[in-house]
Amino acid sequence: MEFKNNFYLERGPYNIVSVMDESVSNEPYVAEGLFIDLFNPQLPILTKKKVLPGQQAFLFNIGSVVEKQKPQVLASASRVYNEQIKKSSYSFVAKSPIETTNTMRILLPSEPKKLSITNHLKQKLVNYKSEWDETSKTHWLEFENSPDGIVVEIKW
Repeated sequence: MEFKNNFYLERGPYNIVSVMDESVSNEPYVAEGLFIDLFNPQLPILTKKKVLPGQQAFLFNIGSVVEKQKPQVLASASRVYNEQIKKSSYSFVAKSPIETTNTMRILLPSEPKKLSITNHLKQKLVNYKSEWDETSKTHWLEFENSPDGIVVEIKW
């Protein structure tokens, strides 16, 4: 029988870690790989996550994605509808409550060359943030949500 101070659970691409603070040791749990930190609202990419006693982690393991060349939303603060995948583009509609901010990580085969974000009235959004991460081949987006839908179109 092995005694340890942590619980670790994998379910599909999700890794859940909890480290107890009153246990057999005070050692942190260290996860290594390529992850999205789902407890951080900025959805950062991590190659190493140290979980201290009394803390928990909820990680999306990018390494477990089967179709890495298929464009797909990996994490989002919205529901994704009407996904369309073409040879060099990916588009979808993101819906979520008004007056909330959406952050999302999108897996893409290569860095985007063109990004278009519009509301349901086809008006371009200009107040958004966008960043490419070459290591994970993911694109991070942040914009204000709408229950009527925000159309995201990405071309590479």
